[in-house]
Amino acid sequence: MKSISLLFLAFVVSYSSFAQRTINMSNLWSRPQVHVLFRGYKISFTIKDIDKALSLLAETGDSSFGTTCGLDTGKNFVIELFPGTKTEYRTRLQPLIQNGVGVFLLLAGHAYIESPRHKRLTEIIVNIQPNPESDEAFILFNDPKTNTLLFSGKMAGEMYNKDLGID
Repeated sequence: MKSISLLFLAFVVSYSSFAQRTINMSNLWSRPQVHVLFRGYKISFTIKDIDKALSLLAETGDSSFGTTCGLDTGKNFVIELFPGTKTEYRTRLQPLIQNGVGVFLLLAGHAYIESPRHKRLTEIIVNIQPNPESDEAFILFNDPKTNTLLFSGKMAGEMYNKDLGID
């Protein structure tokens, strides 16, 4: 009986730590170069933020994406992503954004997001769904006005409390 109550307590504590919450998006101080199209939404990141997130990811021991994205800061890159994590990726940039640093940057509030009607979103709703079978969590981001899914992806648990160190 004692072990069941401890298990229930652990579930309640872990559920509350991964609950749904609102994230305020900060202003990007430089022009974003990577634009992600996802279900009508346009999520834009700077290459500097992507590289910083990659270096933080490498510190956790995950160097599967490398320590830099290697993109030219003078160009724009547009990629299209689809909901779910079992999609067929055609470029190295797609899994990097969806299952690497894109989720981390959105959680940190470092993105410029436009709705399908080209309105800027200043806040988003995040719903973190832990995976008990692995260290990764599946994360859903929604538009607070319409509750429409605007991005989904996975992130390693070790990246959850990392700080970009930039504003």
